[in-house]
Amino acid sequence: FMLRYFSLGLMTIFLFSCTEKKPENKQVVDKKEKKLKVDAPSQATQLTQLTPEFIEENKIDQWVQFIKFKDAVEDITLLNTAEIMTFISELYKTTSSLLKEPFPEDFNKFPIYSRIKVIQTQIIKCHFYAANKQNEKLNQSLDELYLEYNVLLKRMISMAEDNKIELDSLRMVNPVSQDSKTKPAFSRK
Repeated sequence: FMLRYFSLGLMTIFLFSCTEKKPENKQVVDKKEKKLKVDAPSQATQLTQLTPEFIEENKIDQWVQFIKFKDAVEDITLLNTAEIMTFISELYKTTSSLLKEPFPEDFNKFPIYSRIKVIQTQIIKCHFYAANKQNEKLNQSLDELYLEYNVLLKRMISMAEDNKIELDSLRMVNPVSQDSKTKPAFSRK
């Protein structure tokens, strides 16, 4: 007799546990596609400018890839939400071709090369945040990109000033010249 009630109870539990659970009434959140919103980077308004005299004196005007790079970075008019991915992609291509081309003798030094690599890294970060529609991080990265660009230009200016110092004043008979792109300064080669 007890076995019958036990089996009937098991059968009832089995039937109720196998029925489909009805979804609870939860509010359905309307997911809108995240839109990319780009603010003008604050650093972009404070760009360091190379004077025409500086460009001519240091033969930067003959460094075609750098001029393309400089124009691409400074072209803020392309920096709008609809074209941000195109802007970043083109800037990356321009930076890559700049790094592949030979640098003028005065700027063929590790500090300049590494500054451009830092800018290229910032471009990659910007691309990632734009692709993933992370507005706040994208805007921060764009700001950092222009900050690093300013650092590059200031380093170029200081390097040009350093190059003007007479070697005789440093009492150097044979200065050591090193191509830092092929053999970095701290390598053990």
